[in-house]
Amino acid sequence: MFLCGMMFVSVGFQNGISAYILPSAQCDLKLSSEDKGLLNVGFLIGGVISSLVWGIFADAYGRRNVLLLTLISDSIISIISSFSQSFNTLLIFRAINGFTIGAPGSLIYTYLGEFYPEKYRAKSICYVSFFWTLSWLILPGLAWVIIPLTISIEFNGIAYNSWRLLLATISLPALLVALVTFTYPESPKFLTSSGKTDEALRILKKIYSINTGRKEDDFPVKILLSENITKSGKEGTSLSILNTFTVLLKNIWFQLKFITSMPLLKYAILIWTIFFTNMFGYYGLGLWLPELFNRFEIYQNLHPNASIPVCDLIRQTDTSNHTTMKPTMLNESVILFPLMNETEECISIMDKKVFINALTINAVCLLGNIASGYFINRVGRRTIPVTTMLVAGIFGLATYFVKSSIQILVVTCIFSLAIATANFVIGSIVVDIFPTHVGAIAICMMTCFGRLGAIASNLAFGMLLDISCEVPIFLVGSIVIVGGILGLLLPLKKS
Repeated sequence: MFLCGMMFVSVGFQNGISAYILPSAQCDLKLSSEDKGLLNVGFLIGGVISSLVWGIFADAYGRRNVLLLTLISDSIISIISSFSQSFNTLLIFRAINGFTIGAPGSLIYTYLGEFYPEKYRAKSICYVSFFWTLSWLILPGLAWVIIPLTISIEFNGIAYNSWRLLLATISLPALLVALVTFTYPESPKFLTSSGKTDEALRILKKIYSINTGRKEDDFPVKILLSENITKSGKEGTSLSILNTFTVLLKNIWFQLKFITSMPLLKYAILIWTIFFTNMFGYYGLGLWLPELFNRFEIYQNLHPNASIPVCDLIRQTDTSNHTTMKPTMLNESVILFPLMNETEECISIMDKKVFINALTINAVCLLGNIASGYFINRVGRRTIPVTTMLVAGIFGLATYFVKSSIQILVVTCIFSLAIATANFVIGSIVVDIFPTHVGAIAICMMTCFGRLGAIASNLAFGMLLDISCEVPIFLVGSIVIVGGILGLLLPLKKS
């Protein structure tokens, strides 16, 4: 669990880093607001594509092998990307980062869950999600220390400064955890389903010896039986490149055929739809709630003790003669960037409130990780996602009625707590429902639909806010509530 937790820290760093490097990079790379948005979308698109690839490879060639490959690749790409001297170069590298880190972002649930018996599986996945939220507490702290450093190195026309150092620094956990993963075994459930029963039995014996302190020979199970479902290269088999590709295609066909059979197809569509609605709200209101908090702070500094409805605030700041503030996502917080004329000097400033808001909101989210791990086996499997998504939807709708900065902060905390908790619990349900040989592709496809929901919500907010402030707020809140209601259709027991 700790190993997978550290993988999650690396995933969280990559998902949140853009917002911390953009304030400084906007001057170095001459980034417009559209460029900043493209960097975030490029990362998400890389993640969407990876979801369609890594699940198939993990079900064919192993969870550990894919995790090792992608963690090492992501670390190397991050270090190289820190030397980017243009927007286009950084965009390409961020898309590649999205592609590589998308594998551990999805497969951690599968790899971890397959080491635990059903009694502890859901609880372990809920607790490992604690590390995702923890990464969003660590990242602002790192940025707070590194970004203000007055580092400015130039050699052979290549500039290197503090935001580039931060980008390189967050690559180190992925590299270190990959080195540790070399000493860990493959999932015994995957090995058994692949016909490698002798290797799986050796791993189980070692686990038994470590857990009990007894000799491996005392392990009561002497032989494992396998359905030998997948057709990947078995021990002692040497395959040519053409044969390997043929085997991969057969595995893809088999996995797709199996997961599209009933009742798995019904559950797959249901869970993918629920996760789409979850991420639609997570990245929809999750983007704008902290931005509204900042706008309330600015308004109340100018008008002490005054209150204003949220949509009036948005319309006023959009049409004000003062400098218009454009939002950039900061995990659960937002940095405000003033738009400047071409003749004005580019100045990057990150106010400490950005860090404080992020730390406050994510500290509250930790409570959801702890509570879900405690309650997951004490209530029905679908109770937590249904309840938390309904709560998130209600507080999403409540955004329309807030009139002060303290109210928007409370709404943000409760909304983020509820929807993040649902996000992680849904992953544990997938590991429970789907068989081992299609478990990875089921998780990765769920992640794919979630990232599509994130992209859709950002596009919807951008387009609909020009029409009406009310429309996107009620749209996102309603969609999250629909996802919570759909959760009532999830099976109570493993099918």
